Amino acid sequence: MPSKYGNRRTWSGLCQRFFASKAECTRGETLHLLQLAGEIKDLEYQPRYKLCDKPRITYSADFRFVENGQTVVEDVKGFLTRECRVKIAWAEFQYGMKVRLVTATGEDWHK
Repeated sequence: MPSKYGNRRTWSGLCQRFFASKAECTRGETLHLLQLAGEIKDLEYQPRYKLCDKPRITYSADFRFVENGQTVVEDVKGFLTRECRVKIAWAEFQYGMKVRLVTATGEDWHK
């Protein structure tokens, strides 16, 4: 069954895991290589943030890593849905963080 947004689950031999889309896979492989080169560290896939207990609501970013001593939370998006915008804003407020939204090439969404 095709995905609602046209994304296709993609295997990465480099990372030895599936990603939700080709764009996320491309970015995941780039981050994996940056970690191997020592540019970033502590790369995590699909870090989850609890937003509410009842009803249970969570936000899962695509990646979390440390770059230049700072924790970076990153989400790869082709476009932003209203639900996604709300969850990101809620997580940023609740956890005091900033989510970096990027395209498949790793460019900042807002450039």
